Amino acid sequence: MPSLIDGYLAYLGAIRSLSPRTVAAYGNDLRMFSALVEEAGRPVESAEPADVRDFVASLVRDGYMSSSVNRALSAVKGFYRYLVRYGHASSNPAKDVESLPMARTLPAFMFEDEMAEFIDGTPDDGFAGARDRAIFETLYSTGCRVAELAGLTPADLDLRAGRARVTGKGSRQRVVFLSDAAAEAIRAWLPYRSARLAAMGDDEARRVGLFLNAKSGPLSTRGIAYIVERRMSAAGLGRRLSPHGFRHSFATHLVGRGADIRVVQAMLGHQNISTTQVYTHVDMARLREVYDGAHPHARTSGGATGGTNDRIKGTTR
Repeated sequence: MPSLIDGYLAYLGAIRSLSPRTVAAYGNDLRMFSALVEEAGRPVESAEPADVRDFVASLVRDGYMSSSVNRALSAVKGFYRYLVRYGHASSNPAKDVESLPMARTLPAFMFEDEMAEFIDGTPDDGFAGARDRAIFETLYSTGCRVAELAGLTPADLDLRAGRARVTGKGSRQRVVFLSDAAAEAIRAWLPYRSARLAAMGDDEARRVGLFLNAKSGPLSTRGIAYIVERRMSAAGLGRRLSPHGFRHSFATHLVGRGADIRVVQAMLGHQNISTTQVYTHVDMARLREVYDGAHPHARTSGGATGGTNDRIKGTTR
Protein backbone atom coordinates (compact mmCIF):
# COMPACT_ATOMS: atom_id res chain seq x y z
CA MET A 1 0.00 0.00 0.00
CA PRO A 2 1.50 3.37 -0.99
CA SER A 3 2.53 5.57 1.92
CA LEU A 4 1.13 9.05 2.49
CA ILE A 5 4.43 10.48 1.28
CA ASP A 6 4.29 8.40 -1.91
CA GLY A 7 0.74 9.61 -2.51
CA TYR A 8 1.78 13.22 -2.06
CA LEU A 9 4.75 12.85 -4.40
CA ALA A 10 2.48 11.33 -7.04
CA TYR A 11 0.14 14.29 -6.55
CA LEU A 12 3.00 16.77 -7.03
CA GLY A 13 4.04 15.12 -10.26
CA ALA A 14 0.62 14.45 -11.78
CA ILE A 15 -1.47 17.36 -10.51
CA ARG A 16 1.06 20.09 -9.73
CA SER A 17 3.27 19.15 -12.71
CA LEU A 18 6.53 19.53 -10.78
CA SER A 19 9.67 18.22 -12.42
CA PRO A 20 10.80 14.67 -11.52
CA ARG A 21 13.97 16.09 -9.96
CA THR A 22 11.99 18.47 -7.74
CA VAL A 23 9.63 15.67 -6.70
CA ALA A 24 12.64 13.47 -5.85
CA ALA A 25 14.19 16.25 -3.76
CA TYR A 26 10.93 16.78 -1.87
CA GLY A 27 10.66 13.04 -1.32
CA ASN A 28 14.13 12.98 0.22
CA ASP A 29 13.23 15.88 2.52
CA LEU A 30 9.95 14.29 3.60
CA ARG A 31 11.50 10.90 4.30
CA MET A 32 14.13 12.53 6.53
CA PHE A 33 11.35 14.35 8.38
CA SER A 34 9.24 11.19 8.64
CA ALA A 35 12.16 9.28 10.16
CA LEU A 36 12.57 11.98 12.81
CA VAL A 37 8.87 11.85 13.72
CA GLU A 38 8.81 8.07 13.85
CA GLU A 39 11.85 8.06 16.13
CA ALA A 40 9.69 10.06 18.56
CA GLY A 41 7.12 7.27 18.45
CA ARG A 42 4.48 9.00 16.30
CA PRO A 43 3.20 8.31 12.78
CA VAL A 44 3.99 11.08 10.34
CA GLU A 45 0.36 12.20 10.10
CA SER A 46 0.43 12.93 13.87
CA ALA A 47 3.52 15.16 13.83
CA GLU A 48 3.59 18.15 16.15
CA PRO A 49 5.00 21.67 15.68
CA ALA A 50 7.93 20.72 17.92
CA ASP A 51 8.83 17.95 15.44
CA VAL A 52 9.03 20.47 12.61
CA ARG A 53 11.17 22.86 14.66
CA ASP A 54 13.46 19.97 15.64
CA PHE A 55 13.75 19.00 11.98
CA VAL A 56 14.74 22.52 10.95
CA ALA A 57 17.22 22.74 13.84
CA SER A 58 18.79 19.40 12.86
CA LEU A 59 19.33 20.57 9.29
CA VAL A 60 20.95 23.78 10.52
CA ARG A 61 23.21 21.81 12.90
CA ASP A 62 24.23 19.54 10.03
CA GLY A 63 25.36 22.53 7.97
CA TYR A 64 22.60 22.76 5.40
CA MET A 65 22.33 26.12 3.65
CA SER A 66 19.32 28.32 4.32
CA SER A 67 17.93 27.70 0.82
CA SER A 68 18.03 23.92 1.41
CA VAL A 69 16.47 24.19 4.87
CA ASN A 70 13.72 26.40 3.49
CA ARG A 71 13.05 24.00 0.64
CA ALA A 72 12.75 21.13 3.12
CA LEU A 73 10.40 23.22 5.26
CA SER A 74 8.38 24.08 2.16
CA ALA A 75 8.09 20.36 1.40
CA VAL A 76 6.82 19.64 4.92
CA LYS A 77 4.32 22.52 4.83
CA GLY A 78 2.98 21.45 1.45
CA PHE A 79 2.75 17.83 2.58
CA TYR A 80 0.57 18.70 5.56
CA ARG A 81 -1.61 21.08 3.57
CA TYR A 82 -2.24 18.07 1.33
CA LEU A 83 -2.93 15.77 4.29
CA VAL A 84 -5.36 18.22 5.87
CA ARG A 85 -7.14 18.86 2.57
CA TYR A 86 -7.73 15.17 1.99
CA GLY A 87 -8.59 14.25 5.56
CA HIS A 88 -5.39 12.42 6.53
CA ALA A 89 -4.39 14.93 9.24
CA SER A 90 -6.34 17.30 11.46
CA SER A 91 -3.88 20.20 11.36
CA ASN A 92 -0.67 21.43 9.77
CA PRO A 93 2.14 21.33 12.37
CA ALA A 94 4.44 23.35 10.09
CA LYS A 95 2.00 26.20 9.49
CA ASP A 96 3.57 28.67 11.94
CA VAL A 97 7.21 27.61 11.53
CA GLU A 98 9.01 30.45 9.77
CA SER A 99 11.54 30.08 6.98
CA LEU A 100 15.15 30.97 7.66
CA PRO A 101 16.28 34.39 6.47
CA MET A 102 18.10 34.24 3.15
CA ALA A 103 21.30 36.10 2.41
CA ARG A 104 20.53 39.61 1.26
CA THR A 105 22.30 39.08 -2.04
CA LEU A 106 19.92 36.27 -2.99
CA PRO A 107 16.56 37.05 -4.58
CA ALA A 108 13.35 36.07 -2.83
CA PHE A 109 11.42 33.39 -4.68
CA MET A 110 8.82 30.66 -4.19
CA PHE A 111 9.43 26.97 -4.68
CA GLU A 112 7.55 25.32 -7.52
CA ASP A 113 4.87 23.74 -5.36
CA GLU A 114 4.30 26.99 -3.46
CA MET A 115 3.87 28.92 -6.69
CA ALA A 116 1.46 26.32 -8.08
CA GLU A 117 -0.57 26.31 -4.88
CA PHE A 118 -0.66 30.10 -4.66
CA ILE A 119 -1.86 30.60 -8.23
CA ASP A 120 -4.28 27.66 -8.15
CA GLY A 121 -5.70 28.98 -4.89
CA THR A 122 -6.43 32.45 -6.27
CA PRO A 123 -10.18 32.79 -6.99
CA ASP A 124 -10.69 33.39 -10.70
CA ASP A 125 -14.29 34.59 -10.65
CA GLY A 126 -15.54 38.15 -10.90
CA PHE A 127 -13.66 41.27 -11.97
CA ALA A 128 -10.97 41.19 -9.26
CA GLY A 129 -10.55 37.41 -9.24
CA ALA A 130 -10.15 37.05 -13.00
CA ARG A 131 -7.81 40.05 -13.13
CA ASP A 132 -5.60 38.90 -10.26
CA ARG A 133 -5.34 35.34 -11.55
CA ALA A 134 -4.32 36.67 -14.98
CA ILE A 135 -1.73 38.98 -13.37
CA PHE A 136 -0.12 36.14 -11.41
CA GLU A 137 -0.12 33.72 -14.34
CA THR A 138 1.40 36.38 -16.60
CA LEU A 139 4.08 37.43 -14.12
CA TYR A 140 5.16 33.84 -13.55
CA SER A 141 4.84 32.73 -17.19
CA THR A 142 6.83 35.63 -18.66
CA GLY A 143 9.24 36.66 -15.90
CA CYS A 144 8.54 40.26 -16.84
CA ARG A 145 9.18 43.21 -14.54
CA VAL A 146 6.20 44.75 -12.80
CA ALA A 147 6.60 47.95 -14.85
CA GLU A 148 6.57 45.85 -18.02
CA LEU A 149 3.37 44.17 -16.89
CA ALA A 150 1.74 47.49 -16.04
CA GLY A 151 2.66 48.75 -19.52
CA LEU A 152 1.09 45.83 -21.38
CA THR A 153 -1.92 46.50 -23.62
CA PRO A 154 -4.06 44.03 -25.59
CA ALA A 155 -2.29 45.26 -28.71
CA ASP A 156 0.92 43.72 -27.32
CA LEU A 157 -0.58 40.25 -27.07
CA ASP A 158 -0.67 37.33 -29.46
CA LEU A 159 -2.61 34.80 -27.42
CA ARG A 160 -2.88 32.30 -30.25
CA ALA A 161 0.91 32.18 -30.62
CA GLY A 162 1.41 32.38 -26.84
CA ARG A 163 3.60 35.46 -26.71
CA ALA A 164 3.61 39.14 -25.83
CA ARG A 165 5.77 42.18 -26.53
CA VAL A 166 7.00 44.07 -23.47
CA THR A 167 8.96 47.29 -23.19
CA GLY A 168 11.71 47.12 -20.60
CA LYS A 169 14.48 49.31 -19.26
CA GLY A 170 15.80 51.88 -21.70
CA SER A 171 12.65 51.43 -23.81
CA ARG A 172 14.09 48.17 -25.12
CA GLN A 173 11.44 45.77 -26.39
CA ARG A 174 11.54 41.99 -26.26
CA VAL A 175 9.19 39.09 -26.81
CA VAL A 176 8.12 37.01 -23.81
CA PHE A 177 6.21 33.75 -23.83
CA LEU A 178 2.78 33.04 -22.40
CA SER A 179 2.04 29.59 -21.06
CA ASP A 180 -1.28 27.97 -21.90
CA ALA A 181 -2.42 28.74 -18.36
CA ALA A 182 -1.47 32.41 -18.72
CA ALA A 183 -3.19 32.76 -22.09
CA GLU A 184 -6.31 31.08 -20.71
CA ALA A 185 -6.34 33.37 -17.67
CA ILE A 186 -5.99 36.45 -19.87
CA ARG A 187 -8.85 35.28 -22.09
CA ALA A 188 -10.99 34.81 -18.98
CA TRP A 189 -10.14 38.36 -17.85
CA LEU A 190 -10.74 40.16 -21.16
CA PRO A 191 -14.58 40.08 -21.04
CA TYR A 192 -14.53 41.86 -17.66
CA ARG A 193 -12.12 44.41 -19.08
CA SER A 194 -14.26 44.94 -22.17
CA ALA A 195 -17.37 45.48 -20.05
CA ARG A 196 -15.62 48.26 -18.14
CA LEU A 197 -14.40 49.93 -21.34
CA ALA A 198 -17.59 49.45 -23.35
CA ALA A 199 -17.92 53.19 -24.01
CA MET A 200 -14.60 53.22 -25.90
CA GLY A 201 -14.06 52.16 -29.46
CA ASP A 202 -12.21 48.90 -30.01
CA ASP A 203 -9.04 50.59 -31.29
CA GLU A 204 -8.89 52.97 -28.34
CA ALA A 205 -9.59 50.18 -25.83
CA ARG A 206 -6.74 48.06 -27.25
CA ARG A 207 -4.28 50.82 -26.40
CA VAL A 208 -5.40 51.09 -22.77
CA GLY A 209 -3.51 49.05 -20.17
CA LEU A 210 -4.32 45.35 -20.15
CA PHE A 211 -5.06 45.33 -16.43
CA LEU A 212 -7.51 47.80 -14.87
CA ASN A 213 -8.09 49.08 -11.37
CA ALA A 214 -11.49 49.29 -9.67
CA LYS A 215 -12.09 52.68 -11.30
CA SER A 216 -11.44 51.27 -14.78
CA GLY A 217 -8.12 53.07 -15.12
CA PRO A 218 -4.80 51.38 -15.94
CA LEU A 219 -3.44 49.42 -13.00
CA SER A 220 -0.22 50.98 -11.67
CA THR A 221 2.89 49.18 -10.44
CA ARG A 222 1.92 50.16 -6.90
CA GLY A 223 -1.55 48.71 -7.47
CA ILE A 224 -0.07 45.44 -8.70
CA ALA A 225 2.22 45.29 -5.66
CA TYR A 226 -0.77 45.81 -3.36
CA ILE A 227 -2.70 43.01 -5.06
CA VAL A 228 0.24 40.62 -4.69
CA GLU A 229 0.72 41.53 -1.02
CA ARG A 230 -2.98 41.15 -0.22
CA ARG A 231 -3.38 37.83 -2.03
CA MET A 232 -0.13 36.48 -0.58
CA SER A 233 -1.28 37.30 2.94
CA ALA A 234 -4.67 35.67 2.34
CA ALA A 235 -3.03 32.50 1.00
CA GLY A 236 -1.33 31.87 4.35
CA LEU A 237 1.87 30.47 2.84
CA GLY A 238 4.06 32.25 5.38
CA ARG A 239 5.77 34.19 2.61
CA ARG A 240 6.02 37.85 1.75
CA LEU A 241 6.75 38.30 -1.92
CA SER A 242 6.77 41.35 -4.14
CA PRO A 243 5.78 41.23 -7.81
CA HIS A 244 9.49 40.96 -8.57
CA GLY A 245 9.47 37.67 -6.67
CA PHE A 246 7.52 36.12 -9.55
CA ARG A 247 10.37 37.13 -11.85
CA HIS A 248 12.89 35.60 -9.45
CA SER A 249 10.82 32.40 -9.24
CA PHE A 250 10.51 32.24 -13.05
CA ALA A 251 14.28 32.46 -13.48
CA THR A 252 15.13 30.15 -10.58
CA HIS A 253 12.80 27.43 -11.85
CA LEU A 254 14.12 27.70 -15.40
CA VAL A 255 17.71 27.35 -14.21
CA GLY A 256 16.67 24.53 -11.89
CA ARG A 257 15.17 22.62 -14.82
CA GLY A 258 18.36 22.93 -16.82
CA ALA A 259 17.76 25.99 -19.01
CA ASP A 260 20.90 27.55 -20.45
CA ILE A 261 21.85 30.66 -18.50
CA ARG A 262 22.15 32.75 -21.67
CA VAL A 263 18.64 31.77 -22.73
CA VAL A 264 17.36 32.84 -19.32
CA GLN A 265 19.32 36.09 -19.71
CA ALA A 266 17.51 36.81 -22.97
CA MET A 267 14.12 35.97 -21.49
CA LEU A 268 14.70 38.32 -18.57
CA GLY A 269 16.05 41.12 -20.74
CA HIS A 270 19.31 41.37 -18.79
CA GLN A 271 22.10 43.27 -20.48
CA ASN A 272 24.82 41.62 -18.38
CA ILE A 273 24.91 37.87 -17.79
CA SER A 274 26.35 38.39 -14.30
CA THR A 275 22.95 39.72 -13.29
CA THR A 276 21.37 36.46 -14.40
CA GLN A 277 23.93 34.19 -12.74
CA VAL A 278 22.54 34.93 -9.27
CA TYR A 279 19.72 32.51 -10.13
CA THR A 280 22.10 29.57 -10.08
CA HIS A 281 22.25 29.81 -6.26
CA VAL A 282 19.34 27.48 -5.66
CA ASP A 283 20.58 24.71 -7.85
CA MET A 284 24.14 24.09 -6.69
CA ALA A 285 23.13 20.51 -5.96
CA ARG A 286 22.35 19.99 -9.63
CA LEU A 287 25.78 21.30 -10.59
CA ARG A 288 27.36 18.96 -8.07
CA GLU A 289 25.35 16.06 -9.47
CA VAL A 290 26.69 16.80 -12.95
CA TYR A 291 30.22 17.02 -11.55
CA ASP A 292 29.89 13.75 -9.64
CA GLY A 293 28.61 12.03 -12.74
CA ALA A 294 31.23 13.38 -15.13
CA HIS A 295 34.50 14.05 -13.34
CA PRO A 296 36.81 11.01 -13.01
CA HIS A 297 37.94 12.01 -9.51
CA ALA A 298 34.46 12.90 -8.22
CA ARG A 299 33.54 11.34 -4.91
CA THR A 300 31.33 8.26 -4.89
CA SER A 301 28.87 6.82 -2.44
CA GLY A 302 28.68 3.04 -2.29
CA GLY A 303 30.32 2.85 -5.72
CA ALA A 304 27.75 5.12 -7.39
CA THR A 305 28.04 8.78 -8.21
CA GLY A 306 25.73 11.63 -7.54
CA GLY A 307 23.00 9.81 -5.60
CA THR A 308 19.87 11.67 -4.55
CA ASN A 309 20.75 11.17 -0.89
CA ASP A 310 24.07 12.98 -1.16
CA ARG A 311 24.40 16.05 1.03
CA ILE A 312 26.48 18.60 -0.81
CA LYS A 313 27.83 21.28 1.46
CA GLY A 314 24.48 21.88 2.97
CA THR A 315 22.34 21.17 -0.11
CA THR A 316 20.22 18.08 -0.54
CA ARG A 317 18.78 16.42 -3.57
